[in-house]
Amino acid sequence: MHKLILASVLTLLLNSQASAEKCPDFFRFVDFGIEAADGTFTRGGPIFRAEGFDGQALLIRDLTVCRIVRDLTPDGRGNPIPVVASVNYNPEKTGMNLKELRLMLLENPVSETERNAAEHRARLEDPNAHVTRGSNYLCVSLNGSKRTSCQVTSPFGSNLALVVHCDPVGCRMPVLWVKGRVSAAATWLPSAVALADHEALASEIVYKIQGVHDFLAPLSS
Repeated sequence: MHKLILASVLTLLLNSQASAEKCPDFFRFVDFGIEAADGTFTRGGPIFRAEGFDGQALLIRDLTVCRIVRDLTPDGRGNPIPVVASVNYNPEKTGMNLKELRLMLLENPVSETERNAAEHRARLEDPNAHVTRGSNYLCVSLNGSKRTSCQVTSPFGSNLALVVHCDPVGCRMPVLWVKGRVSAAATWLPSAVALADHEALASEIVYKIQGVHDFLAPLSS
């Protein structure tokens, strides 16, 4: 699993034209930085904790992508706060039975969320669509297909489209706007009950996404 995540991180790095730098040996926070007009990054962006309030490390260190910056801001204990392009939280530390939880800086969160929602919206127009609506979700699958996509309300309060795609292999949330240009991606294995029923699947998705919010919100500043 870590190899697959590393491949996606490397792709993100190449697409963002960010130059990687060896991360500091120890840090407690990460900074997603501010992009200047010339495309370079400086400190001062959204900050997230890299360790829990109990002092345990939360990140998969070899999947943390640091940018080239100078004069890093120190935290209250004098440790550097690296400017990063993406980080992966250790799924075991989230307490949500996730397979992956990644934070990444997107060039355009609006276009990324719209691109992720395009297939879902196309399915809604298909004459073979099986659609289930609720107060905070809209799920669709095609007759005979084991794939279901659900658009749900984001607990982060954004109007950007939030669509999760599920099949027996897993549920994938490619992009969830968190703050600024920082978005989260997550994957998990859906339950057998959820795969058999749209309402159960939507309920499970909402629960997972709320869990992501509850995990990340206390870690951000």
